[in-house]
Order: sequence, then structure tokens, then C-alpha cells
Amino acid sequence: MTDPGPSKADQVHAQLKEEIELGELAPGTSLSELSLVERTGASRTPVREALRRLAAEGLVDLTPRLGARVSRVSAQSVRDLFEFRQLLEPVAIRQATETAAADPEVRRTFTSMRTEFTRIQRRVPSQARSRAFYEVADRFDWAIIHATRNEHLRRTIAELRPHTARLRNLSHLDPQRTDVSVTEHLEICDALLTGDADAAASLIAGHLAESVRTIFRNLAQGPGEALDLLG
Repeated sequence: MTDPGPSKADQVHAQLKEEIELGELAPGTSLSELSLVERTGASRTPVREALRRLAAEGLVDLTPRLGARVSRVSAQSVRDLFEFRQLLEPVAIRQATETAAADPEVRRTFTSMRTEFTRIQRRVPSQARSRAFYEVADRFDWAIIHATRNEHLRRTIAELRPHTARLRNLSHLDPQRTDVSVTEHLEICDALLTGDADAAASLIAGHLAESVRTIFRNLAQGPGEALDLLG
């Protein structure tokens, strides 16, 4: 039987989700059905289905008579997200460290990523370098998720990824933060590859703590209309 492929609703959902994660659709942006129909080439029904799915994921707000908007980022939502991540991700990387010690293929994956982080660290700072880092860091995070043996933990962290991605620009407005983050990822890789689960867990907790401090520092300097520091 031929695979029908993704539906129109799936395609619109994937496109909008990526644009929200990349910051191309900023928090607070209006998402009118008519404009989305024109832009995506889909009819109103799949557009509405995609918006409902994004709302269920917390990426879009649906308000009666006002329509859809990209959900705003509040100070409280940032605190809540990172507090939850700090509970989950140290546990996940402990399990990933154990998996890498027992599975040569998983170990090769993390070894390869360490090499990529090292190459990025040696490059001259630029937007291209930052984009390359984001791409490898995203694959690194997914590799940890896949190497986590607890199914519920894997699924929960995966569901947080879009919300984490939205904050990436805020945490790396300062070019020096990218340099620090590359170093942090190298240290986490080293701990994982040497089988030191305690160190890996401690390092990822430190990375998350520094990331949220940087986000709040950048918010304080220029929160913008779509960001609610009082939330």
C-alpha cells in the first residue's frame, strides 16, 4: 500500500511550528486564517486543524472573535520551563551516559558531535558559526533524548523542545554566550564519553542555570512588546 504522506494539516502544522521555533513568527504575531490560506496554499480546514494542534502544544493562543496569535513569552513561563528542564534533563543525561557506555553506536554518535563542537569552537564568530552551533546542539539534545531509556522521560523532554527552541535567540543575543555554550557542550560531551554520569548531570544543570540567567538579563535590557516581564 502506498504511503499517502503527510496531510495538508500536517504540512501547515510543521511549517508554522518551524517558523515559531526559529523566531520567524515572533511572539504575539497575528495568524489570520485568510493570510495562512494564501501563504500555505491549504484550505481553511487544514489551517484550522494546524492552529488547533499548535494551541494544544502551547505555541499558539486561540481567542474567540480575536483569532489566533503566536503565544507570548512571559517571565513566569521562562521560569517554569527551565525549572522543569532542570528536574528532567540531569536524569536524562545520566541515562544517556550509561547507554553510551554500553552501546558503541551511541558512543560513536556523541564522539562525532564532540568533534563538530570542537570545529565550531575554532571558527571565527559569525552568524554562520552560530547557526552551525544551533544545528549541532539541537542534534545533541535529540541524541540525549533517544539515548534515555525511560519512555515517559523521553516523551516529556521531546514535548518541551519547541518551547526551548523559541528562547534560543534570547539566550544567545550576546555573542559571548555562544562561545560559553560551545564550551559547556564540550564539557558535557567529555563527561558523558568518560562515563561520569554525576559530572554530566551537574554540568547540564549548570548549563541550564546559566541559560536562564542570560535570558532574563537580555529580557531586562529590551523585552519588546511580545514579552511580558511581569508575567
